[in-house]
Amino acid sequence: MKYNFKGSYKLAFTLLLIVLLFVGLIKNMFISKDNDISYYDNEVYRSIKTNTITEIMNKVLENSKKDSDINYDKVAYITIDDGPSNYTDKILDILDRNNVKATFFMINRNMNTYKDEVIRIQQEGHGVGFHSVSHDVETLYKTPKSTLEEFSICRDTFKEITGETSNLIRIPYGSKPYTPEESYKILVENGFLVWDWNLDTEDWKSTTDNIVSNVLLNGRNKDDLVLLMHEKKQTVEALEYIIMVLKERGYQILPITEDKEAMNFWSQNL
Repeated sequence: MKYNFKGSYKLAFTLLLIVLLFVGLIKNMFISKDNDISYYDNEVYRSIKTNTITEIMNKVLENSKKDSDINYDKVAYITIDDGPSNYTDKILDILDRNNVKATFFMINRNMNTYKDEVIRIQQEGHGVGFHSVSHDVETLYKTPKSTLEEFSICRDTFKEITGETSNLIRIPYGSKPYTPEESYKILVENGFLVWDWNLDTEDWKSTTDNIVSNVLLNGRNKDDLVLLMHEKKQTVEALEYIIMVLKERGYQILPITEDKEAMNFWSQNL
């Protein structure tokens, strides 16, 4: 059988052209993406690629010295779930050092375990909310009444510890998709203000660098930014840098208060 070298050559050459065209398209996609995202040219973002986290923080700190002259038109809410814990004091120290207030959504048993931390959160002017008793979907949503009872218990516990009260809550895993409509309605009808988020830092499963990158990549083009964070070691390590990045981007960092309209997935206002 005579082998058709000429035909094979043409086929190989055609395949090579296809591969080269494909590579060129991919390269252009990344170049286009870089050009479309303005912060890729930002001094802070470039430094992430080449410097240590300490060097990055120092660079952002230099830029943030101008903060006192900024007229803020954007607001960021740093929200921290699952506490209090043995990391709470470290988190509070960082917030105090940077003159920033956050919002803590606390679990009932943890409030009873870390009462001093609960008092400190309240006394230092941070936002206070509740994150259920069980943190379990099946238990929490057994009936609408059981949903209401869990957050009412949290509110009572907080009042026993501090003498104060709050109607702010964050439902475990967010108000959608797990929360039945009847459970959501009974919470709202009883005065609770349900808060979700529009930036999940994924700190519960990420490294410090990845947490920071998440904020840089996903925390843009929003006038109201609600960051979801948790009381984890890597969160403590990333928090100060995140604060500096938010300030450098022109965000005023505030605690959530009850006079602010609740932002959640049901209301579709995130």
